[in-house]
Amino acid sequence: MKLYSFDEFLNESAKYTTNKNHSTFALDGLHLRNQIHIFHWQTEVGDQHKALGEFYDSFLEKLDEVVEVTMGKYGRISVKGVKSTQSLIDLADVNVPEFVTKYIDTFSTYRDDTFSADPEIQNIIDEIIASMHKLEYLLTMS
Repeated sequence: MKLYSFDEFLNESAKYTTNKNHSTFALDGLHLRNQIHIFHWQTEVGDQHKALGEFYDSFLEKLDEVVEVTMGKYGRISVKGVKSTQSLIDLADVNVPEFVTKYIDTFSTYRDDTFSADPEIQNIIDEIIASMHKLEYLLTMS
């Protein structure tokens, strides 16, 4: 019988997903959350400030849920070797509703491709996409 150190015991059963799209999904989600936060700080319109703030607060919870369900099912994500080419941009350099629409397309692709066999994960992504559609609408209120 092998005796484990505390660290070995905690990490003994840790497995990692072999699907890099799981990690890429998480990184794309973090990019979206951070970018929306930047827009939130930069906007000068009160309704937009509120809508963007409410979105990033609720979005992070849902993103965390998708990633944790994915890790429970497939193993922990790893960002080793995963390249992220996205950078943060200023509000003045983008049309925010169009930016959100691109992420709706991105998340829809993950839903339909990466998570095609995972209805429980697809349901959470559907909730995220619904909140993005709501954000698109709220951004028209200024």
